[in-house]
Order: sequence, then structure tokens, then C-alpha cells
Amino acid sequence: MSQRPTCIDCGANAPDTNTNYTLISTSFGWRLTRRALPGGGQAVEWRCATCWRKHKTRAGGKRGSAQDQNGLSAEGAAEPRTSSRPPHRTPIAPKR
Repeated sequence: MSQRPTCIDCGANAPDTNTNYTLISTSFGWRLTRRALPGGGQAVEWRCATCWRKHKTRAGGKRGSAQDQNGLSAEGAAEPRTSSRPPHRTPIAPKR
């Protein structure tokens, strides 16, 4: 990679890899998040595995309190997902 990502929280440099996809693998555990900026733009933030766990813990307590039933914040913008897991889907029973 030409420019190595840096953790937004602790400032650690990402390990040298061929692609950024390798960083988000289970081997390295880095995570990439986006957040809305006040002016309407988007910020992209890399976090190392240790800081990602701390970030999830911090965000977990805040997430439900500022949202309405539709998952929107008080400003009407959708809150970013903090989990790296895909949403749970309930299987549909086959027709008989």
C-alpha cells in the first residue's frame, strides 16, 4: 500500500499489507467506519483491533438513547452501525 492507515484513537500505524482488505481480516482486526460531518460530508476513520473494541463498548451505551423507534437520531440522520457483524435475518419457513 502506498499510504498506511493510522488508528484514529491511538495513532498506531497499520501493519504493512498489500491491500486494505487484509487489514480488516481476522488476522489484523482493523475496522473502518464512516461518520457524518456537520457540513454534510463523510469522515472515514480507521481503528486498530484494540481501539475498535473500546469504540464498540463506548458506542454501545450511547446508541439506543439518542434514537427514535426508526433508528434515527434527533437530527433525523441514521446512526452509523458500530457492529462489524451483518444484520440478523430471520429465516422464512418454507410453504407447505
